Amino acid sequence: VSTQSTGTTVVIELVEGATPLPEFKHPENAFYVFGPEDGSVSKDVLKWCDEVVYVPTIGCMNLAATCNVVLYDRLAKLGGIESSNDTICNSRDTNNSLKWQQKKSAK
Repeated sequence: VSTQSTGTTVVIELVEGATPLPEFKHPENAFYVFGPEDGSVSKDVLKWCDEVVYVPTIGCMNLAATCNVVLYDRLAKLGGIESSNDTICNSRDTNNSLKWQQKKSAK
């Protein structure tokens, strides 16, 4: 499989020598391969990948949680989401209109 014209192949797997996710710089054009919950990505896949990244945790995470963490990390690092009250209002359920104000400290 050649990824030269299609992007960078990034395998997410617990492999010695892999890059920890907090240190990883996501490529603009990436194809992510996630390992199965009950096993590992095969050595054949690791041979043709461009990057191997792991989520630093104690023990392994399930597949859905791993996908969520990695893809959120990508979105946050590449600037794909604005941090604002507008983002909160557009993201939450319509029945949730709570607001929070930090308490002023006593001087």
